[in-house]
Amino acid sequence: MLKISEMAALASTTRRTLIFYDEQGVFSPARKNDAGYRFYNYNQLYELLTILALRNIGLSIEQIKAIQAGDERAEPVLRDAQAKIAKQIKQLERVQDVITRGLDNAKIADAPALYQPEIALLDAATFWCSRKAVDCTEKEVAQLFAEFYRELDALALMDNSASGFLTDLPVTNPGGYMDASFRILKATDNSASDNYMPLIEKPAGRYVRVWAENTAAGIDRGLKALQAYCLDHKLRTEEKLWQLNSSDALVDNGATKYGWLEYGLSD
Repeated sequence: MLKISEMAALASTTRRTLIFYDEQGVFSPARKNDAGYRFYNYNQLYELLTILALRNIGLSIEQIKAIQAGDERAEPVLRDAQAKIAKQIKQLERVQDVITRGLDNAKIADAPALYQPEIALLDAATFWCSRKAVDCTEKEVAQLFAEFYRELDALALMDNSASGFLTDLPVTNPGGYMDASFRILKATDNSASDNYMPLIEKPAGRYVRVWAENTAAGIDRGLKALQAYCLDHKLRTEEKLWQLNSSDALVDNGATKYGWLEYGLSD
């Protein structure tokens, strides 16, 4: 027979766990001697490993007892366990996808030239969007950012799909950036989702844009470069500024170190 410490070592668990299971009536030793020492048979290992696995996926002691009893309570418990496992698998698949895309993005070569405006033909995109905030102060950004990502699931922040801001700011007023109202954006494929956050469409079409550092000075420089470029080329733009992050980690104020400042061009 096995002493309690030997059974615990064999099952990769602890002596305390086996005492707890015995006290709860879910897994008892084969016998106890007069001094109260617990002893187990080798063939009890398989039942113990099953209990440990059920605990590992989050089942309670009472749920495990229902399964052991095999009565009418067992089926709903097993169905709940099945649903829990399916959810865990789905979450792990999402984590794997996030990591894979992170590795792919790490292979991206040269970054665009800073503060050099260009015209680009861009595809349409769909974003979850936050409520509109009043201005771009550090406090307002932090509050809105926390509120926005509470509404999404825990992996959304890790997901390096496109994110950024949509700001009410005409290209003719670069100095008004800090006082402009804005929304936080996070790209979505618009597939079935458990959350009901509002969506906003970024239309396909021609955009004038510039690659800029996401600092107050960098954004100001980028916006002034766009203003000058639009004046020189007599371009008419929409009055919404799309400020989109790169695929790197967020570093400050919900933004990556560099990103695109974009205006849709009016026909």
